[in-house]
Amino acid sequence: MGLGRLFRIYDDNGNGSLDIQEATKGLEELRIGLTSDQIKAIFAEFDRNGDGTIDYEEFLRGIRGEMN
Repeated sequence: MGLGRLFRIYDDNGNGSLDIQEATKGLEELRIGLTSDQIKAIFAEFDRNGDGTIDYEEFLRGIRGEMN
């Protein structure tokens, strides 16, 4: 599944970003077995600008890493 499609599926309200609830739901659907604290830590790492949401660019940067 493409990353863009995955992001859009998790973006329940269609606002172009993921809040903590949407990210939690998505990670739980992947059945990785993360604790609530681990999910919060991952969310904080992806949320580069600290606005409480993960936009698509932050999502890609978190998945792919920094571009060189």
